[in-house]
Amino acid sequence: MPVRIKPYISLIDKSFRESQTKNYILSMQISLHGLVFSVFSIDNSKFIVFEAYTFKDVETPGKIPLQLDLILNEKPWFAFPYKKVFVLYQNNLNTLIPTVLFDKDKINLYLGFNQILQKNSRIVYDELSNTSASNIYYLPNLIAEKVKAFWPNSIIKHSSSVLIEGLTRIYKNKTNQNILFLNLQENSFDIVNLRSNKLFYFNNFGFRTKEDFIYFLLSAIEHLNLNPEDVEIILMGEINKGMNIYEMIYQYIRNFSFVERNQSLSYSYIFDDIKPHSYYSLFNSVQCV
Repeated sequence: MPVRIKPYISLIDKSFRESQTKNYILSMQISLHGLVFSVFSIDNSKFIVFEAYTFKDVETPGKIPLQLDLILNEKPWFAFPYKKVFVLYQNNLNTLIPTVLFDKDKINLYLGFNQILQKNSRIVYDELSNTSASNIYYLPNLIAEKVKAFWPNSIIKHSSSVLIEGLTRIYKNKTNQNILFLNLQENSFDIVNLRSNKLFYFNNFGFRTKEDFIYFLLSAIEHLNLNPEDVEIILMGEINKGMNIYEMIYQYIRNFSFVERNQSLSYSYIFDDIKPHSYYSLFNSVQCV
């Protein structure tokens, strides 16, 4: 029996036309755990498609291209030409370097200082214009080649680059040092702290248990010289009420809330069942420069 892959979420507005993909923006986020993608209609100025897939038995990045092929088998229009294509690659093999210290000829040294050498990968970087920094990371060769084969005009960025740039753009002049943005992913989470309209702190933490999670969160708060009684945490990503992680936050943090959806973007009514804090970076990627 042929291998197939089906989305666990599939939302397609009736206005979507396969023949009109050149008037759409395709955005996707890829990780070992799965893929989510959205389609934004430039003519209607709104999101009209969203799908989410889980990858099974994918332990290494080298197996991800096959998953892209399986999606294409089910939906040929997935690889049609689009006006713009943004691909967010998610891993924790990255490091941030301030622009004043950055030398593109030394990116191997920068990444090697913090990360273990990854075979069959290239070292690339994103320039974060709002942050005055560069995000250096490993990008698996097979993924880069498959993406460019499907979408030659695609722009590939690290998922944390889009997260950071989106927050610094949307929350400019709206934050104080006590606010932490927490982006939860599968078995890991990002923390972003903005001060004086600039990125002050970013880190990614891997965890296995809820106890690991709260330990790393409280340690980060202490490292930033903040108080759990005073800090305000804004949640986004794969977290909802009732989850063990949510209960730990409720127990240890006094002030927290979910991030609001980017109001400068419009969404089809079929997106109403998607929590506003979910897939925050994916949706904001359409505003990438």
